[in-house]
Amino acid sequence: MIHPLRSKLCVFLFLFLSLGLKAQKEGVETAGNNEQIKYSNLDSWWSRTVKESRLIGGQEITYFEPGPSAAEYQNIEGTLDGLTPWATSNVRAEVGVAAANQSVYREPRGHGYCARLETNLKKVVVLGVVNVKAIASGSMFLGTMEDPITDPNNPRHNTFMGIPFTHAPVALAFDYKVQLGQKRQNATGGFRVKDIDGPDEAEVYMILQNRTEDEHGNLKVKRIGTAWQRFKQNQDTWVNGHQVPVIYGDATNHRDYQPFMNLISEADPYYAKNSQGKRVSYIEEAWCDDTSQITHAIIVFSASYEGGAYIGSPDSRLWVDNIQLIYD
Repeated sequence: MIHPLRSKLCVFLFLFLSLGLKAQKEGVETAGNNEQIKYSNLDSWWSRTVKESRLIGGQEITYFEPGPSAAEYQNIEGTLDGLTPWATSNVRAEVGVAAANQSVYREPRGHGYCARLETNLKKVVVLGVVNVKAIASGSMFLGTMEDPITDPNNPRHNTFMGIPFTHAPVALAFDYKVQLGQKRQNATGGFRVKDIDGPDEAEVYMILQNRTEDEHGNLKVKRIGTAWQRFKQNQDTWVNGHQVPVIYGDATNHRDYQPFMNLISEADPYYAKNSQGKRVSYIEEAWCDDTSQITHAIIVFSASYEGGAYIGSPDSRLWVDNIQLIYD
C-alpha cells in the first residue's frame, strides 16, 4: 500500500525543478548607448521568507535573490513583480503541503556579493516514514514565474522565459568559478535515486529572439542570437571577465555549433504571456540574422546542464558575478 503522504510529496518535488523566473517587466538600464541588465553586478539582493508545512518540519527558509536591497524589500512574504528582471530556482510550492527548495545563495565576495548555484538532492522526511528525493539544479535567469507553483503536471507551465530587450551585444561576459560533480544522479520525486553515466557540466546561455503575436494571441518566435557554453572542467579560482560570443543568424552553420544550441522545439516548448495576459506555449520557428528585430533576451546560468530532467550531481557548484553585455 502506498503511504498517503507519498503522492503529495512526489507531486511538489517535481515542481522544484522547473526553471522558475520572477520578472518579465522592464529589466534594462542604459549606460551610454549600451543596455545592461539591472542588478547584474549581483551586489544588490532582496529576500523573502518561506515557511514549510509543519507536516514536513515547519522550517522557515530565507531566500536571497538579485534585486533591490532597501529595507522594505527584505524578509517579505511574496515576490517582487516588475522590480527585478532576475529570478532563481528558489521556488515555493503548495500542493497538499507547503514546501521550499533552496539552490541559489548570496555569497560574500570582496566588498560585495556573488551568486552560488548548487545542485541538491532534495530529501523530505515526514513523521519518520516518507523519504522522498529529487535532484534540484541551482539556476538563475531572466523572466518571470507565477508563485506559488500548484500544477505538478508541467513545471515549465508556470515559467515565462525572457524580458523585453532590443540591443545586439557581441558577447555575454561574467566572472565565474565552477566545481563539477563526477557522479550524476536521476531523482524525480520518489524513493529511488538512479546513477547516470558521465560527469556533470554547468551551463550558461543567452538567446536573443524576435517575438510577434497573431490575431489569435499566439506567439511567432524567431531566433536571432545565440551565446551558449557548457563547462566541462573544474575552475577553482575566479575567472574574471569571461566572454561567450553571440552567434547571429543560423548557428548550425557556425564552427562552434553544438546540438544543444538548436531552436526551441515542440519536444520542450517555452511559455510566455501574450498581450492579453494569457499563458501561451511557443517554439522558435526559424533563424533570423536581422538584429534590428530583437525584442527579447533570455539569459540562464545553471549548475547542471540537465537539471530540468532531474539529472545532476549534488557535488556541482557554479559561482557567478559581474554579469555584463559586451558591445562593439
